[in-house]
Amino acid sequence: GLLGTPEVTLARSCLRRLADSSDTLATAEILALADGAEAEQWLPERLAYVERGERLHAWLEDDHPIIRTLKRLRDESAWRSPVETVAHMLNEVDLRRIVAGWGPDDVRAAQRQKNLDAFLDLAVEYEKHAASHHDPGTLSGFLLWLEHPSSPDLDLQPVVTSGDAVHVLTYHRAKGLEWPVVVFTDFEYEELPRTWDVRVELTENFDIGQPLASRVLRYWPNIFGKRKNGAPARARIEESEEGRRCEDKTKSELRRLAYVGMTRARDRLVLAMATKTPKNCWQHTFMQDFAIPDGDKLALPNDHTIATSVETLGEPADTPDARPYQPNWFEQRERRRHQRAVLTPSSMESALPSPSATIGKIHTIGERIRLRGDEMADVGNGLHAVIAAELVGALPDVPAAERAREILDAHARRANVNPADAVAVARRLKRFLVAEFNADRFEVEAPISHQRTDGRHVRGFVDLLASTPRGWLVVDHKSSPQRRSTWQQEALKHAAQLAAYRDALVAAGRQVAGCYIHFAVTGGLVQVDVAATG
Repeated sequence: GLLGTPEVTLARSCLRRLADSSDTLATAEILALADGAEAEQWLPERLAYVERGERLHAWLEDDHPIIRTLKRLRDESAWRSPVETVAHMLNEVDLRRIVAGWGPDDVRAAQRQKNLDAFLDLAVEYEKHAASHHDPGTLSGFLLWLEHPSSPDLDLQPVVTSGDAVHVLTYHRAKGLEWPVVVFTDFEYEELPRTWDVRVELTENFDIGQPLASRVLRYWPNIFGKRKNGAPARARIEESEEGRRCEDKTKSELRRLAYVGMTRARDRLVLAMATKTPKNCWQHTFMQDFAIPDGDKLALPNDHTIATSVETLGEPADTPDARPYQPNWFEQRERRRHQRAVLTPSSMESALPSPSATIGKIHTIGERIRLRGDEMADVGNGLHAVIAAELVGALPDVPAAERAREILDAHARRANVNPADAVAVARRLKRFLVAEFNADRFEVEAPISHQRTDGRHVRGFVDLLASTPRGWLVVDHKSSPQRRSTWQQEALKHAAQLAAYRDALVAAGRQVAGCYIHFAVTGGLVQVDVAATG
């Protein structure tokens, strides 16, 4: 099974430690498998650690490279899907390099890599399983699901068809694969007729309009066991019309299985045949006498001939010693963190150094509106939408309030914000911009796309652009309900975002008269003077 292999066991242990720092059994498995450490090496240290009364969950988090990496990944796993978590764990822990060193040969090392790929595929299957059951996909859920996968076929190692190796597979698992040489075995196998299986039988002709109609389940228990002679009842059952039909179905299935096996060979097919075979064995269901080679040529019924050879095997010869395992190691290099190629203005605070910025004028444009609840992200989205609608398409009081109600309902936020208050926020902002700056045109959710001098691309949307005689005002709405005494501090946090908007507008040939943070909830408009950032 795939889940029982050492490499997948190590991967599961890493995920368990990542999910739960108190899982000391997972830690012990990591030490044993990744380091090859015997219990006598790490157990005394563990006992001493417990005796010292230190934080039990922190064992080895600062001393062991894998445990230290898993500690770092734990904070990130909360916002990653199970597939992303498994992929990052395999790469960050360098698990592929560790298991490649186990050998013992090139083919087994390749198999280990394939098994880790299959383990990642299991995470994909789990996410599909969770989605089909309308369950959330989590790392803990994935670990529990691995205890009982939704199908036993998922616990199968993948087949590596390359390399100097012998692969032993069932005929069913070989379907769709190909090898240069295939050895075809088990000709003497005797399949029990389907007479004794549970069968679905049609009592009338099949009707495509009612595909399940006229069907019955039929089961004849095999009370005879392996006894064939001296059982006339069994003979009459097997020779009946029903028995013949079941035997024909059995032989037909065996012929299909033989076809799958014999067509796996690219260059050469070897028939490993016994000197004597039972009368009802597999071979006799498909193999004709003309198809059994007896010399260096085999004449086919279509007048073609193919080269063959026949050899009677005796005692096995001594096998040569295995070649020593010598993996090729690439030079390990320091991991580099590359800059993000595409930036969004809202991420600029963390992606770029903070630009030089100062606070300009601070305007109080209204009173604080009342909020209920603490879902500020959704409150902000709803307020943004109401402000945009009112600025570009003002309505009388009643229709404006009704539109605001519908917008807030769409964001599931009407319970948090009064629609009339949301409209009032938009109107007071518009009145102030017109009175203070002579604004005569408004553009909401204006898209920007700007190539920076460092090669990175900035893409996003400006909440509000207001045209004035001195140029364009850049306004970004914030729904932070903090006190007015924090306006300056909060506004400076978004200086990089405003600078990105300003750079894009200047690059497009627009004159920028000023950049502002609009505190929609608390009624403030704060000017932030920013310098160009690229």
